[in-house]
Amino acid sequence: MNSGVNKINGTGKLPLMRRSIEVRIDSPRKMFSQTPRASGRKPKEFPIKFLRPTADNRSGSMDAYGGSVGESARLDFYETYINLPQFSQRNQHQKLEDSPNLAYLGVVEKQKLKPNPFGIVRRKGPETMIDIHQYSMGDTYATAFSEGIRHLKNVSTLNLKANRLSDHGAAQILSTLESKQVKRIILSENRIASQTITALIEHIKLQESKLKVLELENTYISEKALGVLCRVLSEDKKLNKLSLAKNNLSYNSVQPLVEMLKYNQSIKSLDLHWNCLGTTGCVEFLEGLASNDGLVHIDLSYNSFGRKDSLISANAFAKLFSHNQYLQHVDLSNNYFCRKECEVIGEGLKDNQNIYGIHMQGNDCVVDSKGYIIPLEYLNKTEHGHLHRRLMDTQRFKAKVFSRINCWICEDWVEITITWKPQVSGTLTETPIFIHLDCDNYQQCAMSNKGLDFFAINRMVPPGMLKFFFSDSSSFAISKEYNTHILENPVKVEYPTQDGQKNYLCISKTNIIFIEHEPWNNKKPPNIKPRNDPRVKDRTETIIEKIPWTIESSSFKDYRFDTEELMNECADYDCEVSNIKVILSNKAEQDEIRLILKSHYKDISETFRQLSAISGIELFSIGKNVLNEFLKKCAFENEDQVLQETGIIWNLSNAPQAKGEKFNAGNGLCRYEFAEFLLRLSIFLYCKNKKSENIKEAFIKLLNDHALPAMKKYDKSSWHTDKYLKEDVDLFFRLHKQILMGVFEKYAAMGKGPLDKMNLHEFRLMCNEAGLCNEEFILREIDMCFRQAMMTEVDEIKHSEHLEMVYVEFIEAFARMADQLYPDKFGEVLTLKRKMENLMPSMIRICPAKAKIGWEPPSDASYHNMKFRRRVVQTQDYIEPK
Repeated sequence: MNSGVNKINGTGKLPLMRRSIEVRIDSPRKMFSQTPRASGRKPKEFPIKFLRPTADNRSGSMDAYGGSVGESARLDFYETYINLPQFSQRNQHQKLEDSPNLAYLGVVEKQKLKPNPFGIVRRKGPETMIDIHQYSMGDTYATAFSEGIRHLKNVSTLNLKANRLSDHGAAQILSTLESKQVKRIILSENRIASQTITALIEHIKLQESKLKVLELENTYISEKALGVLCRVLSEDKKLNKLSLAKNNLSYNSVQPLVEMLKYNQSIKSLDLHWNCLGTTGCVEFLEGLASNDGLVHIDLSYNSFGRKDSLISANAFAKLFSHNQYLQHVDLSNNYFCRKECEVIGEGLKDNQNIYGIHMQGNDCVVDSKGYIIPLEYLNKTEHGHLHRRLMDTQRFKAKVFSRINCWICEDWVEITITWKPQVSGTLTETPIFIHLDCDNYQQCAMSNKGLDFFAINRMVPPGMLKFFFSDSSSFAISKEYNTHILENPVKVEYPTQDGQKNYLCISKTNIIFIEHEPWNNKKPPNIKPRNDPRVKDRTETIIEKIPWTIESSSFKDYRFDTEELMNECADYDCEVSNIKVILSNKAEQDEIRLILKSHYKDISETFRQLSAISGIELFSIGKNVLNEFLKKCAFENEDQVLQETGIIWNLSNAPQAKGEKFNAGNGLCRYEFAEFLLRLSIFLYCKNKKSENIKEAFIKLLNDHALPAMKKYDKSSWHTDKYLKEDVDLFFRLHKQILMGVFEKYAAMGKGPLDKMNLHEFRLMCNEAGLCNEEFILREIDMCFRQAMMTEVDEIKHSEHLEMVYVEFIEAFARMADQLYPDKFGEVLTLKRKMENLMPSMIRICPAKAKIGWEPPSDASYHNMKFRRRVVQTQDYIEPK
């Protein structure tokens, strides 16, 4: 007895259930409190009598169980909790089956949990439905709940969505669920694995199974578990709806899904939104879907199918739509299809009159009222992102819909007929008569009068208020047979005139009718077909034409070539940081020398590039020995004297002029020091000996007579135009970009510099690991290729851009290496493209495995397809609507 008292007083363990006033009035306690004492009470019976079989008091057993819904069920749950020990003992003694309440509370009591009902008792709803989504039950209550539903034999719907169940908890519940009656199982937003799948398979395989709906959205299902489930479903003939959304399914999950669709024709609705099937998985999945004759609704939104230049996904969808005659409802929203992809998909959809609703939000297109996909150059998806509506979604709240997606199925469009009777409806008489519907944005649509003495049109329109007006070739009108409506904002309508000009007219008054809402009937589709306008179909003849090629659209587009403007900037900068201002104190002389430098700075810069490359100094400057070789090629008359004085001039020129010249080597001449050296040399040769009247004349004489002829011998700039900037070279780089980019990124990340740029040390390391070094291709040649490929920078003493290679410079260095490694032989001249193809195996060998995934060596057809395109010559056939 004490335990019973403790249970009554232990309010902390009781479920908090509010009762209505009527229930409180009719409660046993109230009734007993109002009973007169004169009525007398029966004396307490001996406890053993409680265990005797009786027909009157069997509470807590299935014999007296009245159901799980309503106030009586809540009171029964309360009574069972209070008398838990007695009921349990009695059922055991009398061999009575426990009620769901008793079985559930028995486990709750053993585990010392609060007696939360968790669907065992419900306020409202059908007896056959247990809907406890978002109750956060967790595995703590899963054992108790499973014992409770073990005694419920008529459960048809079990919704356990978002209950924090693990694989073990979900499997425990499913293993005790009566399989013969259940039609709908929802496990979404729980974490399931092999145990749960095994329990589900037992339900599916049961011969008496009636399971129609299985929702596994956001359940973290593994690819292995999915494969097992799909193999079982491929043999199932009962399931109608399957949801696998938000499970991060990748390409590896496609094959099990394809096998399931190949053999299962009973599934009518498949939800795969918010997965990662991608382009590769898309093609294979759609090929499998094409073989399925049963699927009606499919949701493939948020799967990253779009933004592919090759149009692989778009072509696959176009092919599916043009051949599949069973799909009626498709969601491709937010796959980021670009305008061209939407155009391709729309063309494939034009031949399909069975898809009554297609969702395309979040792509560069809209769907019009007739079901056509209208590509757009750009669509602001942010403005419409919150309006996305799930395929076959059931709205939980009645709310006004502000956006129409033109889906006949989701929006329950209705078939109507609108007529125009000449001389009765209005004054329009000229043929043809057009109607302008607000669901068409008031675009004109021709009405037909075939076999009739009036004009009519059958259309699918959304329910609600439909506004429209009529027109002929010369005027607009409203019909007398329909109600009228004054527009708050007049409509601006465009109409052409006889001279071909476009005019606009504001319409402020329209006809209006109210379209009654009728639920969409999948089994009885409307007579009107989508995308069924009379149209002209093009018959095509294909010709091959050359694709125009320009540097601006090639792999070289990001390379900054040595233009006159760039050279002038370099000359100005070098004059400012050098000692030229000290050598020439006169401002006029400084300007004259500056102009001379600008006129020849391309030659000076190119010569510096070549000499610094072969000097072997990592900071790219001209060493003494290389400078002496250059001076010898200048062919001075007193060559020995010039070489003797070079040391003095070298020391005067090779001295940093300001702090911060961190990329001035010090043991060689940088670019501005080389220019200063040439000026000092001209002063020494011609001014000190009075051979020239001024420094300007001396400098010009040095350049024209000696320096420039020698510089021409170092000029390699023609290599660009003669060999490198060619279409075949560009196509090679585009077809091998995946490999070359992989190699570039691998070695660019090895050093201490920026991870997206490659320095000389990293370039040398790449050449060494690729096995390119030999007796003829040594370190000097490697440095030469690196230096010659680098773009000219204005400031090469304080900034390091000229020492850190970006990708566009890397591919030029690669081409220069190929040109040197495979020199032309007598009687055999190889193109630069052919030389690079010979070098590619070395690059493929050192390329990371991850970067090689999906890449295939290009064939002759690959080059041909990039050089040429097919141009279509069209002939037109008129196709009548069906």
